[in-house]
Amino acid sequence: MHSAAVCARRLACGLLVVALAAQAALAGEYERTENTAPESAQDTALGLDELRDEAELPALKLLQDALERASDFWADSRLSLNVRAFDFDRENGLGPYEQVFEAGAELGFESGRLDDRWSFGASWHASSAVRDRIEDKQPGAPEPADISVLSRAWLQFHFSEDWHVSLYRQDFNLPYLNRLDIRMIPNTHEGYVVKHLGEDFEFVAGHIAKFKRRDSDRFVPMGEAAGVPGNTAGTGIVGARGNVTPSVNVGGIVLHTQDLFTTVYGELSYKQALDEDWAVQFAAQGTRQFSHGDERLGDFDTNSWGARLALGFRGTVLTLARTGTGRGADIQRPFGGTPGFTSSMIFDFDRAGEQARRIGLSQNLTDYNLPALSFIATYTDGRGAIAADGTPLPDSREIAFTADYQPQKGPLKGLWLRVRWADADRGDPAADRRDLRIILNYRLEVL
Repeated sequence: MHSAAVCARRLACGLLVVALAAQAALAGEYERTENTAPESAQDTALGLDELRDEAELPALKLLQDALERASDFWADSRLSLNVRAFDFDRENGLGPYEQVFEAGAELGFESGRLDDRWSFGASWHASSAVRDRIEDKQPGAPEPADISVLSRAWLQFHFSEDWHVSLYRQDFNLPYLNRLDIRMIPNTHEGYVVKHLGEDFEFVAGHIAKFKRRDSDRFVPMGEAAGVPGNTAGTGIVGARGNVTPSVNVGGIVLHTQDLFTTVYGELSYKQALDEDWAVQFAAQGTRQFSHGDERLGDFDTNSWGARLALGFRGTVLTLARTGTGRGADIQRPFGGTPGFTSSMIFDFDRAGEQARRIGLSQNLTDYNLPALSFIATYTDGRGAIAADGTPLPDSREIAFTADYQPQKGPLKGLWLRVRWADADRGDPAADRRDLRIILNYRLEVL
């Protein structure tokens, strides 16, 4: 990991940061990925919130004067550019060393409303493998490729300020159906859904027809994405999240893929500020998955549960979590990332029979006059996992660390540099993994 080639790439990434910083004033916030360090225990997310990007972006505004004199449809339209670089290095216990360096961009357009009812948008993603060396790909390593895809293309009809229907290619931030935006290009889906967005209540229901993985430019039917070649089944979803009281929040979702399997997920969160500095949150979650119909993925019935306690003091959060998975089968997650409280960078700790525990510490350095810096460190282990035939599997262990540099004001506002490192093993040197990932984002508004 200390070769001259790796050092050269690190230097190139650093020069790219400097080059981007030298441009016009930056602003905005790139969509957060998994395990982002919260500012306080009160901000620990449930994971059922609809993804909404409300960031204010840089003021290039090439046609600002003309648009301000135009109708609301054009005045409220936004054209944004996000530049991303991704550096991946993995040491495998007994296998080859894997290296990938990719660069890419997203160009996104969101219109204002036409007649206060209609709006539309689209996003084009491109990614290119600048350098890769993967002699014998291991599970979890990225698939380096040159990708260019119209990842989002949606039309919305607004019934009211809070209710709307959204059609065609879009992204979601739901348990088991989400962007999983941790590398170059996010997962996206083709779907037709009705949504309600609000501070105290959110609702989504509809039909998801196709899925595009983060390493592909093809949208395939949900049944095929689940693992059955040629299967054209779609996935019906119904989900909601709401505040029972200012301190208690509940949410749940059902995902039903015809003749394959159904996932039912729910969670509850209680959060309370103890005084100006201290806050506490308790959260519980549960998942039930079962096959049905033709059962072309096999006959299975499994479940998982989780509990998490977070204690926050100003910008510091101590987290304890415990999860368990039923012995019926591994948890299936073909349409996005898992919401599991012990899911980490490399392992998700949701194999059949696996009982996992986690301790984590996150820190936002606002109180030290460094609001742009935050980090989270976790230790997770899992025991008791079994194979499909009941044979015991090795225990799992993973240490993970994430550091974020994300200025909220000043000339670098909008830049997001993320460094992630993890060391994981499963009791066998052949299964050992050590990852180092560097993700750089820079976003600006063109119009």
